[in-house]
Amino acid sequence: MSETSSELPKHLTPLPKFCQLSSRVWRILGLNPGMFTLQGTNCYLVGSGDRLVLIDCGEGIPEYIPLLQQSLQQISPNAYISDLLITHCHTDHWGGVKDVLGMDSSINVHKFPATSTAYDGQRFQEIFPSDVELLPLHDDQILKIDDNTTLRAIHAPGHSSDDCSFWLEEEQALFAGDCVLGYGTTSFDDVAVYINSLEQLKALNPRVLYPGHGPVVDDAIGKIQEYIELRIQRENEILQVILANPSKPTWTAYEVTADLWKGKRETHDIRDIHVRGIGLHLKKLGEDGKLKKLDYIDSTLEEKIFLNPWSKPEILKIVWMYTGGLKSQL
Repeated sequence: MSETSSELPKHLTPLPKFCQLSSRVWRILGLNPGMFTLQGTNCYLVGSGDRLVLIDCGEGIPEYIPLLQQSLQQISPNAYISDLLITHCHTDHWGGVKDVLGMDSSINVHKFPATSTAYDGQRFQEIFPSDVELLPLHDDQILKIDDNTTLRAIHAPGHSSDDCSFWLEEEQALFAGDCVLGYGTTSFDDVAVYINSLEQLKALNPRVLYPGHGPVVDDAIGKIQEYIELRIQRENEILQVILANPSKPTWTAYEVTADLWKGKRETHDIRDIHVRGIGLHLKKLGEDGKLKKLDYIDSTLEEKIFLNPWSKPEILKIVWMYTGGLKSQL
């Protein structure tokens, strides 16, 4: 998801617009800093020779292509991009695709197919340029860039249904897209699916992690484990809120969020993205049998927070009731 501005958020350390990260990897910023994009979308050039693969291409900021061209020249006078790999359907990772193809129309564009039933997938199919051919990636697909550079596509859904990470075999390095960021946390579409993907990436035992946003993560295992533990912690916090209020039999995502934030932030600071995350956790607790979904909805939600389709409002309006016996789960 993209929400950008021309200025870097004050709490973040600036990153160079272009830099070499290893003998095979260079990072180019998408020049789109913002609340959700951090220092900007990280785009990576990968290869050990003149042929390079570009992972993600920013969202279409005009200054990006001159930066990309200058970066290629700094790598090698003969450097060129043969393929563009798109990690997932959010615009800040592919919005510059037409500009990149304007540099060289022979570049092959690859992406894991988006699930049409998901909002993000529907939106992607509606707005992605119809004249750009997409070559479908599949899980475990091998992309041999040169004799010394091998990438493997790993379908790691959760942040979005089509999220793909890329494993750089020769360096035991992971291009994680938005599944894991270099700073803070990320959004997700399904908690259980997301945790499973994190476990899958952790099992690779990566040495280093190249995120879709933020700085390089040297302690890759530690960062992935931190993300897993955060989801478990949030689930336990939600259950604790419910158990601490036995006189209140039903809960909505907004009510749980407001209680969690009590004494920490003002209620008017609650945004739909925060309630969305809690709503998805409540959905998982319902699937686990710890909560029961009732047949009616919270019809006052629109008065409390601003909603957009990405927020999954149908999930946020659900009223939940705890089923009892939850204390043993904490």
